Amino acid sequence: MVNSRSELTLSLLLFSALCLEAFIIELEVYSPAQRMNWSEARLYCQRNHVDLAAGNIVDILGMNGFLLNVSPVWMGLRRSPLNDSAWRWIDPKGGEGVSGGVFSQSVLWAGVEQSDHCALVDADLKWHSVRCSSTHPFFCTEGNEIKHHDNKKDWYAASDSCSDKSDSYLATITMDNTGKLKSAGWIGLHRKAGETWSWIRDQQSDFRNWAQGEPRYADCGSFDPVNQKFHSKACSTELPFLCYDDNLVVVNENKTWEDALKHCRKMESPCEDEPSPCIYKHDLLSLEVPAEYNYVRDRIYKATTDEVWTSLRFLGGEWRWSNGQQLEDQTMLPDCPSQWKHCGTLSKHDTNHWITRNCLERRNFICYRYKTIINQTDYLGV
Repeated sequence: MVNSRSELTLSLLLFSALCLEAFIIELEVYSPAQRMNWSEARLYCQRNHVDLAAGNIVDILGMNGFLLNVSPVWMGLRRSPLNDSAWRWIDPKGGEGVSGGVFSQSVLWAGVEQSDHCALVDADLKWHSVRCSSTHPFFCTEGNEIKHHDNKKDWYAASDSCSDKSDSYLATITMDNTGKLKSAGWIGLHRKAGETWSWIRDQQSDFRNWAQGEPRYADCGSFDPVNQKFHSKACSTELPFLCYDDNLVVVNENKTWEDALKHCRKMESPCEDEPSPCIYKHDLLSLEVPAEYNYVRDRIYKATTDEVWTSLRFLGGEWRWSNGQQLEDQTMLPDCPSQWKHCGTLSKHDTNHWITRNCLERRNFICYRYKTIINQTDYLGV
């Protein structure tokens, strides 16, 4: 992990604890000192933390003053390559793509920022990329002629209106007919699926007359702390960005349940920038809060085994976590498990919360980190 001194840090609690002993997933949000484009920022976050901040982490960010003095920042939000009008959160499971939740209809968008992928001839007779849902006059190609229509429609309605006549469609502009454009209006150039600009009906024309600074390729989402709104920006823009981390450690080594438990408990690291001397210790994961299952299932996606060990163990006729807490719902697992299947796993794919396995089987496992305050006398060596 990057030294926190070089990054603005905020610790967050993602889920509420049911009791003092209950396990809590802890999230930390980092604002690195660097400015990067969106792809570079995501790679940095994945190498040094978990990923770009996204989804429910953003919900928490909107409720505090963490970013009051920070300029607009990249978030894990991007236009879907499969649907030009859809914005999605990144998917932390595979570390690629944007198959997370849809954010297109959120009220947190700044004004009308979501889509500017249709081409308009403006009053300067130059082409501009604007929102397809905005309304303007339009040009139709009708046979060998280009005709201007004054009634204002959005790009899609304009296209339909042109197509109502045979051999007519929203205008394709070439070097030969560009002189016929004497006023503002839609033309048939648009950008499909967040990719390249093309003409409607796959008409062919390499002619372009973009205004300076156009077209805009605003496919990545940023967050402005001042107005608490999201903005679409060109992914090549260099901005500050937010990464997030948690207190989970997926260990890609195959061990028995007992060896996995020992491995986690041997892991220690010093605390940094803490007011009191402390160390971080680890234990095999105890999941006592039901809301945490889906989050953890996403986090174990890169494990090299389909299931990972948790600290769940059948002891004394009961299912318990290694911290001594009982499994809250004992009916979730057999009260008389088959011989040797006395240890619990969590699956990357199976939606059942727990699976019982032979404790001697070898697989990956997941640990969690917690902070322990060091006795001041011990710390001073007295």
